[in-house]
Amino acid sequence: MGEPALRAYMQDAVPPRASYPTRPGRWVAEEAWPSPEIEARRFYLNPDGLGERPGSTATRAISSPLATGTAGGEYCTIWLGPEGPTDQRYDDAGSLCFDTPPLAEELDILGAPTVELRLSSDKPIAQIALRLCDVAPDGTSARVSYGVFNLTHIHGHDTVSPLTPGEPISVTIALDDIGYVFPQGHRARLAISTSYWPMIWPAPERVTIEVTTGESRLTLPRRPRRDGEISPVFEPAETAPPLRQETLRESSNKRTVTRDVESGRVEIHIEDDFGKHRNLEHGLVTGGVGRETHEIHPDDPLSARATTHWTQELERGDWKVRTQTFSAMWCDATHFHLSGGIEAYEGEDLIFERDFSESVERNGI
Repeated sequence: MGEPALRAYMQDAVPPRASYPTRPGRWVAEEAWPSPEIEARRFYLNPDGLGERPGSTATRAISSPLATGTAGGEYCTIWLGPEGPTDQRYDDAGSLCFDTPPLAEELDILGAPTVELRLSSDKPIAQIALRLCDVAPDGTSARVSYGVFNLTHIHGHDTVSPLTPGEPISVTIALDDIGYVFPQGHRARLAISTSYWPMIWPAPERVTIEVTTGESRLTLPRRPRRDGEISPVFEPAETAPPLRQETLRESSNKRTVTRDVESGRVEIHIEDDFGKHRNLEHGLVTGGVGRETHEIHPDDPLSARATTHWTQELERGDWKVRTQTFSAMWCDATHFHLSGGIEAYEGEDLIFERDFSESVERNGI
């Protein structure tokens, strides 16, 4: 009970990569949270970028290619494979971007960045994705935090309120909490897109959003540096003894993004092979492989499709069983369509199978 109300890890800037063996940074502490030490650093979305004073009022339009988001990585990074966000320039190219000038000094942030937007949509159903990025002097763009919002939920997530095309609305969106240090000479970027595939399913029609400059703004939770701040010293980690096992198949993780130059379709392929291992305590052999594919055409929101195929294996001696599961999701303008199936094998004999399918009304999504 004598410890600080909040301990947080302030990540240092590193070049964008899909995975890191370690992430440099430092631990900080706050005696209260929300902390009175956190300052609101405001930047206005101006025609020439992010500025500390509001600029002229104008509109900037964006209708993102529907494959925007392929550099976003996994929604929840679990394994040690390439699941994190990569260089954001691929997604920045399909976004409306506002940059600060090169920072004159380091900028530490701790908490949730927020974005207040004045905007309009040309369609009644629209979504928006916001990314806060760290742009290095060499142009590489690293995602710091992000947030997504279904604009039909402007009056609450329990209410679907279709937009009136062309009518301006105001919306405030909080991005994920983060502790991060923008280095001197880097630029902070706010990137706005109308799609973020496959993190979110696209709206049923391609959307154009117009953002009003001078009236929209980004607020960063600035944490001032403090003299004499000392990082805590943690006790060595306590763990159970490692599992005694024999590796029969090494594990591996793969994530690839491909674009068919003839059809234009973009596909994300993910394969998580968890390997195959024998427990040396009792001899049980376990193995598994997960496979995902997410595909979309950049111009057609109704082309979105996601499929999965998972394999699980169990063996001991002459006994051998395996399950295969399959699922798929696709859509039309009014419904989501889902299918799934399971197969169970003993040895090479199929002993059970089941298939199902269902359609669900979109209802403002």
